[in-house]
Amino acid sequence: MIDFKSNNIPLSLGLLVGFATGIYANRLAKRKSYISPQKILKQIKRTFQEETPIQGAWISTFTQPFQKFAFKTQVYSGGLSRMEDHQLIQYKFLADAKTGGVLDLQRL
Repeated sequence: MIDFKSNNIPLSLGLLVGFATGIYANRLAKRKSYISPQKILKQIKRTFQEETPIQGAWISTFTQPFQKFAFKTQVYSGGLSRMEDHQLIQYKFLADAKTGGVLDLQRL
């Protein structure tokens, strides 16, 4: 006769390992991955420098929540200054931490 208890050990072990791997993979997929603030600032500076040189720029290294209507995300805030018509003009921006796209830009 066949002993079912000894045949189920590899199957049970395989199910257990598969279940644990699935939970770990799910947590990795849900983990928040943000673009580095330095990379976002470099991209924004490159775009602005196509018109005129930049005098200075900064970006926060911490994210903050942002909501506009039903859209919710995490953003980095930053700013830059450049010369326009012999005057130093400053800009403030909010960049999406996940995509790097500029969500808001204000001339101060």
